[in-house]
Amino acid sequence: MKARRRFTLVLALPLALWLSGCTARVTLPQELQNPKLLYLVDHGRHSSLVLPGSDGGVVRYTYGEWDWYAREEQGAWRGMVAMLWPTRGALGRQEYPVDAPPLPPQVTPEGREQVYQLSAESEQVAALRERLDRRFEAGRDGLIYAERYDLDFVPDPQDYWMMHQSNLVTADWLRQLDITVSGSPWLSRWSVETR
Repeated sequence: MKARRRFTLVLALPLALWLSGCTARVTLPQELQNPKLLYLVDHGRHSSLVLPGSDGGVVRYTYGEWDWYAREEQGAWRGMVAMLWPTRGALGRQEYPVDAPPLPPQVTPEGREQVYQLSAESEQVAALRERLDRRFEAGRDGLIYAERYDLDFVPDPQDYWMMHQSNLVTADWLRQLDITVSGSPWLSRWSVETR
């Protein structure tokens, strides 16, 4: 067991040092035919995407580790396990009845957020929301409400681990909206610019 811990430390320490200086640069498209407003929310260690709802209001989506976020089992050991070994993923979702900027406090309940206002093509935003909603509905039988985050979580078919964690998933969602993400989003350090 001690050898495994040493190996993990030897592996994780250089990676942590390398990532500590990395920023994810989000570059928005310049010309949009039918722009739609959305938000990237940086919660400090993880991120969420807030999209317009189909019937008004907004819908917040996030991805995380099942035990850490949905079951709120948090601690150093849980975090290490979640990062180093593939564990059950969780898709978080919550609808809010407002859509006017700035986002109201209930959409960012963790209190340390940086909120970035973005724009993308309306059709792409609607298509992403529909894909995420279908994914959420597919796991509805396992739904858990996490009061700390004010989110409903369902089990996600993709495992969570170091190379598939919340910020990397958020970056992938942004790319599906034709928003360029360069650099490393691993630590949820975002910088937004226009092409």
